[in-house]
Amino acid sequence: QCRFIFPDNLLGISWVDSSWIPILNNGSVLDYFSERSNPFYDRTCNNEVVKMQRMTLDHLNQMVGVEYILLHAQEPILFIIRKQQRQSPTQVMPLADYYIIAGVIYQAPDLGSVINSRVVSVL
Repeated sequence: QCRFIFPDNLLGISWVDSSWIPILNNGSVLDYFSERSNPFYDRTCNNEVVKMQRMTLDHLNQMVGVEYILLHAQEPILFIIRKQQRQSPTQVMPLADYYIIAGVIYQAPDLGSVINSRVVSVL
């Protein structure tokens, strides 16, 4: 599983549940991402409300708050999940992106983290 060195910085960790890997596809990847032991998943998100009330993911568009969507998929090896803040049915603000490669989940670095890394390596 994963170990936390700096709880606020999730860029240095990964998470995987090998039992899911053979069945990962467009339809199951959000369920995989919402596993209880995944440190990247926020249990207070709208996806949890939709799941508990047994609604379809289409209902997320009518809610306000944090949600996760499948942004891109290249089955069976690559999936990109976006965490976003929905403010209205047509307005969302991206918060973070996560990529799943061969079943392993990583948080994608933001532009500031990439620039900081490059500056430190130059110095």
